[in-house]
Amino acid sequence: MKKIALAALFVGALAFAACNSNQSSNDSDDHDHDHAEHDHNRDHTLDEQIDSALDSAERAGAEIRANAEELGDDTKSTFEEAKEGVKAGVKSAKEEVKEASKAAAKDVKHAAKKVGEEVSEAAKDVKEDLKKKN
Repeated sequence: MKKIALAALFVGALAFAACNSNQSSNDSDDHDHDHAEHDHNRDHTLDEQIDSALDSAERAGAEIRANAEELGDDTKSTFEEAKEGVKAGVKSAKEEVKEASKAAAKDVKHAAKKVGEEVSEAAKDVKEDLKKKN
């Protein structure tokens, strides 16, 4: 939107400058240049210059709008891809946590079983030692 406003401001300034330069040349018939240097048939009227400037501004505005829309579409697409990536990452993380929890539970169960077996062995040893002393 700023670019369109700047383009309009530029067109206005161009038209203003064209109006001022045309008036100063019309105020005086004396020229500091040789008329042989340019072709009067190729000179443009102020209206033609303004029309040309407006056409250029409209083309620039259309190009700016197209670029902005393309940028918006690209940004939206990138955002959607990132969103899907985050969803996939969260899902993967949940599965990894679930698997790690299962593995940890299995390790705890195995360790508890091993400790229980060692306690049983120690209890048997104590029991046998007590029998031997009696």
